[in-house]
Amino acid sequence: MSDSQPAIRAHYAKVALKRSRAIPGGKGSLIRERIGEEQTTRVRKASSLDWLPVPLTLDICDALLMVLGEEGARNFWAELMFDSYDRGLLKPLTTMARDGIEGANGPAALLKMAPRAWALSSRNCGEIKLVTAPGTSELQMSSTSLLPMILRSRGFHCVFWGACRAMLDQFRTNGTVEILREGSGADMQLIYRVSMS
Repeated sequence: MSDSQPAIRAHYAKVALKRSRAIPGGKGSLIRERIGEEQTTRVRKASSLDWLPVPLTLDICDALLMVLGEEGARNFWAELMFDSYDRGLLKPLTTMARDGIEGANGPAALLKMAPRAWALSSRNCGEIKLVTAPGTSELQMSSTSLLPMILRSRGFHCVFWGACRAMLDQFRTNGTVEILREGSGADMQLIYRVSMS
């Protein structure tokens, strides 16, 4: 794969496939069947820091959504991302948020680092930006230039939702995560609104 091809780190796909084996009721097998043996093997053989093509990652996300439903997929990713922030690839960002290195601490500090987390996890996939509403406990992440295939993938929307939920859960903060879609076609943007209470 060339260095200019859009890609996502293999870490999340690998962990998702591994965790899918523990999903009861044969659903893990259904997920892997939807992905296919060849693609599953490709993910398993990759190093966590290797780059996987975006379509392969989206296939995994969409398979989880198809088998688990939206609520199930969101919860699956929230648990996976919680572990990543707690002791995985993104733990350094959690440490920075706990220590107030960026001038604040807690879930707001971690949410403010979300664009950095996305930049560490993706290559040439577009960016997300943080939009704050002064005087409120609400933060919004907006897709500024995400690839159309990512914008269209409802399975991948569950990944972002799960990442936001996991950031709140890291600090035992009550709050809600809401996904809004603005515009359509090439002008569509995803807005993830995180309200803390």
